[in-house]
Amino acid sequence: MERICTLIFATLIATLALTQQVNAQDCQSSKDLETLPGKQIDAAHCEWPQEKAHWLDALGTAANKSAANAILTKIEMLEKQSRSHYNLRGCVLKTAFSGNTPTLIAGKYPLASYDLNLGCYEYICVKNKMIVNSEYANVFRAYVNRYTGIETAFSFQDEAYYYETPKKYNGQFIALYNFIKMGASKNVNSGKGFYQDIPETSVKDGDRSIYMTRHWYFNKPGMLSFVPVTRKEYLEALLVYYERERLLIADKIKEIEVECAGMMKDPRKYPQLYENGKRNLIVRKAKYPDWQQRIETKKAIVQKALKENTAEWLAQPAVVKPKAEVFSWKKNYGPGQNENVSIDTYNADTKEDAQRTGAFTFSGFWDNKGGAVLYKYNPDYFKGSEKKPAKPYMIALTYRYVKTTLGKNLVENFTQNFDFDAIRNMLE
Repeated sequence: MERICTLIFATLIATLALTQQVNAQDCQSSKDLETLPGKQIDAAHCEWPQEKAHWLDALGTAANKSAANAILTKIEMLEKQSRSHYNLRGCVLKTAFSGNTPTLIAGKYPLASYDLNLGCYEYICVKNKMIVNSEYANVFRAYVNRYTGIETAFSFQDEAYYYETPKKYNGQFIALYNFIKMGASKNVNSGKGFYQDIPETSVKDGDRSIYMTRHWYFNKPGMLSFVPVTRKEYLEALLVYYERERLLIADKIKEIEVECAGMMKDPRKYPQLYENGKRNLIVRKAKYPDWQQRIETKKAIVQKALKENTAEWLAQPAVVKPKAEVFSWKKNYGPGQNENVSIDTYNADTKEDAQRTGAFTFSGFWDNKGGAVLYKYNPDYFKGSEKKPAKPYMIALTYRYVKTTLGKNLVENFTQNFDFDAIRNMLE
């Protein structure tokens, strides 16, 4: 207890000294402060020890917390070493750690993920006095056992129907839900170079409104954390999706019928309500035209592709439409020209597919049309995490910055001087 109080007191003294020094500096604008010596407050000297004590609580066990703290501290030291010849000016760097509730990877392997956040809090001039900005624009982050910027390939409405067990919130989804669409530029399976989301050349110097982020991805040497989804896997996943779509639409139709029946139960007493209910029934059901037949048609197309193609063809990677589109089209429900409903269709290749049979109509793969390969987590890659869920299996590093002198200097110094091999060695 005495030690904790001493640490808190020392931290408060250091913070007070920094505040006094900061507030003692006169300025005319923030530009005047860009060349002042910078400072660093690492995780060990966090300004808020009470908060620090709970950084990794989500990881659960003491063993997980200890392992995470050791790895994040190593990464923090590597970043600090990358600036050994860098003259930090105009800001305070502050580090914080955080832990995330362990999740299942590839449907079966528990993985404890944890993060490092190193924010750059710039000196700013307020009322002719220097203060440390409470927010940061430039920030280095490390993500252990999770990748950022890697998104699932498809979006779904009414997620409850796409859980492994429909409407059972067990955290696992059907295969199609977990497929990943990823361009080769992200270098996820190679661990070489970086991927940048917005080209720096497209941003004007001094523009603080646009954040650019560089991503580095690392996995264990000689193994792939992602593997391509085969055509067979994709087609079989579509069949599962169609059954879930059938459940979803059937429930929606039932809901419409029950609601409208309630409006129509007393036509003599409430004639207008009865007419409204009758119209609502027609209009709302029109959003699901011939839904049973449409699903059967899609299903038959996929079953035909699975039956008539060779094993070699089915084993090739599934290449799909690279960019998602939403197609809207009108369905007439009455005799008048204006009696239409608008139908929005997600995950369709073309508007014709959307109108004919709806979402995930299979009309061929996109190998020769600039398509994107579908990936999934490689289950073999994560073996062993059952016993050591906090052991590093994959690491992502990101550096978000704005195109200012400070932002560009920080990110370029990191890119050129950070020891990326040391990160790879953590995964062996």
